[in-house]
Amino acid sequence: MRKHLIMGLGLVLALAVVAVPAQADDELRATVRDEISKWSEANGDDTFKVHWKNGLRFDSKNVKMKIGGRVFIDHWFVDDDDLVAAAAAAGAGEVDDDDYESGVEWRRLRLYNAGKLFNHVEWKLQLDFANPDEPEIRDAYIGLVNISDCLGCGFPNIRIGHSFVPFGLETITSSKYITFMERADAGSTFSPGRRYQVMLHDSFIGGQLNYAFSYFLTESVDDEQQFEFDNDADDQDGYGFAGRITYTPWYDCECSCRRLHIGVGAYTVEDIEEVSFAADGYSRVGDTSPLVSTGNIRLVEGLFVWNVELALVYGPFSLQAEYFSANVDAPAQGDPTFTGWYAQASYWLTGECRNYKKGVFSRVSPCCNFLDNDCCCYGGFEVAVRYDFVDLNDGAFAGGELTHLVVGVNWHMNPNARIMLNWFTSSTKDNANLNNIDESYTGIGVRFQVDW
Repeated sequence: MRKHLIMGLGLVLALAVVAVPAQADDELRATVRDEISKWSEANGDDTFKVHWKNGLRFDSKNVKMKIGGRVFIDHWFVDDDDLVAAAAAAGAGEVDDDDYESGVEWRRLRLYNAGKLFNHVEWKLQLDFANPDEPEIRDAYIGLVNISDCLGCGFPNIRIGHSFVPFGLETITSSKYITFMERADAGSTFSPGRRYQVMLHDSFIGGQLNYAFSYFLTESVDDEQQFEFDNDADDQDGYGFAGRITYTPWYDCECSCRRLHIGVGAYTVEDIEEVSFAADGYSRVGDTSPLVSTGNIRLVEGLFVWNVELALVYGPFSLQAEYFSANVDAPAQGDPTFTGWYAQASYWLTGECRNYKKGVFSRVSPCCNFLDNDCCCYGGFEVAVRYDFVDLNDGAFAGGELTHLVVGVNWHMNPNARIMLNWFTSSTKDNANLNNIDESYTGIGVRFQVDW
């Protein structure tokens, strides 16, 4: 009898435990987590929390680190027969059948590691393996951040190393987030790109007002900028100063899809003897000889380049434009001035909007990811058009005029994957290097992109 009574009581207790509400279980787990967290903080525990947030992240009390990368595979289908034929007829050997071919390329194969130590020291190292025989450093810098917490309001963040010189909206926007497969040539032609530099930068008013000032060297290991400096004969490194200020006068705090961006930038370069500007066609497969080029401008005493930026985000619709002017201080060459500009518009068919943060555009997350919601979602779709113009003619220099018209469709399958389709036409005229031919070539590009 006693045995049966004990078994009965055990069964009742077991049923009671099973019947404990799930809410109580959740509260118990939350309490345990809170106590562990408090204990870890009290004992200085630096155990990493590993999680995913558009990349693999490792966070502890004193260290935050991210491991990421990007893979861009580009396919180009190009028709350059008319351009090659016109160049051959004009005796311009700079363009031939090896230029602007159809084909496939690894546009970017990058891995990076970035993070922050004890809230005030940051770092980033990014390598590109698109050319496996010659891997290249893209970003490699160390910075001091959040210094104003201890040294007073207005004390800037400091960055030292190889990174983008603060100049140009599209140039310093990551290639992961640009609207078209390639940046506008107007920006690439006149922007310094990545250089070794010491940069001071900061943001105010919740990111509405941003500034960056830089002292940089003309030497660079980045081959993506379209102009080069040649230092003077005694091998002294050329140097420059750059600055960029952006303001968002219309910054709707209740809606991240309503922004108006205004920016200005400038840089000056000293201690150089020569400078050259050039711009390619839109596709990147083949030898891709420049369609327009000033050649080496000699006896240069300095260079001053400035630009203005304008961008608007209004719901799914956005506009973006920039103007550039490069003033070469070369009295013996007539002090030539070269210009370029682009304007683009885009619209999200599925209702998303371009994400803007502290003076640049960033990642867009589709309203729903590809094949989510019981396979009923297809991701986000964006259509865009851009006109891009570069003028390298002034005085005795007949580097030529280059025009790109690009129409694009972007399919964002999720925040980290997209397929881009670009149709383009690139044309050149008044180019002494190509005997002033007036001709164009067209093509279609497809990019498969994953980044994290």
